[in-house]
Amino acid sequence: MLLALQAGANGLPFTPVRGLLNSDYMKIRPDFKVITDPYSGDDYVVVPSIVPDVAVIHAFAGARSGAVVTDSFRNDRLLATAAKQTIAVVEEIVDEDEVVAGRFGVYVSAVHIDAVVCAPHGAHPTSCRERYGPDLAHLGEYMEASKTDEAFEAYLKKYIIEPKNHDEYMRIAGAGGVR
Repeated sequence: MLLALQAGANGLPFTPVRGLLNSDYMKIRPDFKVITDPYSGDDYVVVPSIVPDVAVIHAFAGARSGAVVTDSFRNDRLLATAAKQTIAVVEEIVDEDEVVAGRFGVYVSAVHIDAVVCAPHGAHPTSCRERYGPDLAHLGEYMEASKTDEAFEAYLKKYIIEPKNHDEYMRIAGAGGVR
């Protein structure tokens, strides 16, 4: 829930959410509570804030200082501000003065980033806007593998467990991450 993440980023213990009152969520989420608005007298559901211990975000570019530029269609800045620690996986390391939001970018200050890891094609098998598209064959392989425990274990072994590093993963997945 984005509102719960926003509450975490703002250091709040909870956030009010419209539309959950009398819903089935209230039956399955004992941590959701109902409070009365002291101004209007209306009842609202409040949900606990989300404060991840660690967030891993993907960025177009980043400086060694920690400042990065992420995709504006994602909520990476919000995630980075809510998390206790954030690792930014970047397509490239650039000079500090080149960390500029641009057309589709959102600037995330170094104060919110704890580590920057340069991993070209680091969003694979998904896409990185204006750099590379999704690897549909690989995503299809993942979807097929997710149908049985055995197939998924084989997928994990091939792409996650056995590769010793990102370069080896990229070689196994296909040149440049695109088949």
